[in-house]
Amino acid sequence: MWKTIRIDSKDGSAKSEAYTSAYQGLGGRSLIAQFLTDEVDASCDPLGSEAKIIFCTGMFAGSGLACTNRLSVGAKSPLTGGIKESNVGGNAATAFASHGIRSLIIENKPDDNDPMKFVVIHPDGAVTLEDASIYQGMNNYEFVDNMHQLYGNKTSVISIGVAGERLYKNSSLQVTEFGTNAPCRAAGRGGLGSVLGSKGIKGIVIQSAEGKSSLEYADKEKFLNIRNELNGMILESSKGNPFTLIGTASIVDGVGPAGIMPTKNFNGTISEKLDNIKSDKFMELVNRNGKNQHPCQAGCLVRCSNIINDREGNFLTGGFEYETIALCGPNCDIYDYEVLAKIDRMCDDIGLDTIETGATIAVCMEAGIIPWGDAEAAMGLYQQISDGTTLGNILGQGCEAAGKHLGAKRIPVCKGQAMAGYDPRGTKGTAFTYATSTMGADHTAGITLGPDDPSDTQEAIAASKTMQSVFAIADSMTCMMTMPVLGGHFDKVSELYNSLYGTAINPGDLFAAANRTLTLEKEFNTRAGWKPEDNIIPEFFRNEPLPSTGMTFDIPPEVLIREA
Repeated sequence: MWKTIRIDSKDGSAKSEAYTSAYQGLGGRSLIAQFLTDEVDASCDPLGSEAKIIFCTGMFAGSGLACTNRLSVGAKSPLTGGIKESNVGGNAATAFASHGIRSLIIENKPDDNDPMKFVVIHPDGAVTLEDASIYQGMNNYEFVDNMHQLYGNKTSVISIGVAGERLYKNSSLQVTEFGTNAPCRAAGRGGLGSVLGSKGIKGIVIQSAEGKSSLEYADKEKFLNIRNELNGMILESSKGNPFTLIGTASIVDGVGPAGIMPTKNFNGTISEKLDNIKSDKFMELVNRNGKNQHPCQAGCLVRCSNIINDREGNFLTGGFEYETIALCGPNCDIYDYEVLAKIDRMCDDIGLDTIETGATIAVCMEAGIIPWGDAEAAMGLYQQISDGTTLGNILGQGCEAAGKHLGAKRIPVCKGQAMAGYDPRGTKGTAFTYATSTMGADHTAGITLGPDDPSDTQEAIAASKTMQSVFAIADSMTCMMTMPVLGGHFDKVSELYNSLYGTAINPGDLFAAANRTLTLEKEFNTRAGWKPEDNIIPEFFRNEPLPSTGMTFDIPPEVLIREA
């Protein structure tokens, strides 16, 4: 059933290939690790002609298993200089699966003066490259509106805004969301929008397939029985789940009072304004005229997404997540959901990772460029990034580049990437992940936060290693939101896999496959130039106690270095 679409961005050709048999059973992050290992020179310029970018579905895409219609995007990251898999919901993966597409690869590089193009996958499966000259300089919402006018309102779109066109290392890829079809789902981390921009591609448009492609099952009856059982468990687990009832904004209620949510460029001080962004305030915003419990992808049973409308009832943003709230809000001393929703919309429109951008704006505040908590001035900096001013061009390169340019003393990054919404002094296992992950300081690479998050060093390291494997499994097949259920039933997941692919794996084999993915990623990064001494946490986290607990990050540097 599955096929690969390969596009040469220099000559404009597109061809369909039989899916590589050696990749049978791989999907998402595991497929990206294997593909980049096989086809990309790790030492290449991530924005050069030797670099490639791959879009692929997970190993259970199109199967009806809940939350498995996510899209993985992979390339060498211009931000970290290492391998990157960025995972996103929305409707693009479902559209790929309906065409029988497991992966779409874009390679080579056009000449400097060539006009931009966009890719169209037509209802009959034909693939063409169209002239995007008139769309250059457009941001994502306007571009998507144009694509819907041309190809229909149900068309799925992956696109970049001006940040990707300008090759900002902090640029995202935006994917249209299930239901709203707005470009509010972001493959945000790692600057992969600039990789697509370097290929001269403005976007990928996927029309509905004329005839839906069918999966080939080794044992269809068994597959459907196990799938339905797992779906029932996931649906049952959503009852009373704060992620379903509220969304990921519910995380604020726990990490905010504990001092784990970043504040004032990871200063750690708990603000008296914290109550302004707790979940009850978030729900006031949603209930005004928006909607929660919205599925961002077809077949989602967790439904942690939300739709935020402005005061006039017009769509403002969707997928308004904790990470955006934390990094663009308290980390910048901003505690106003109205403002934060507008910032989320701006970032999605320009095509920026909200985590990296929030961290960048906070560094600007600490450097005295604008005052702490000045929402209007912060919006002005976002506009400068959009406009491409001298300062905006610097900020678009990410937190580390901006911090160094401004002479900031506190730059909260690991491997060139800004930390996510959890202070490393408050969650030691997550901090170990930040320092040692193949993905840079990425919460989706193995967060340990929770009621059992260990404070003992050896236990924290063990928890991090386990979660790094679990997240590698999740990013290969499903959304991390299902892992509390699927993670407890890997026996059923392995049988589901066997009934689809005709294999005989067991739960231990799932972890072995995840560890192989992690090993491939580490080997790629070593060839790309990463060194053991890159496994560090910024020194201020060791020297400045977390105000709420007095804790510092205390895993010795030599322990981190040994994990390279």
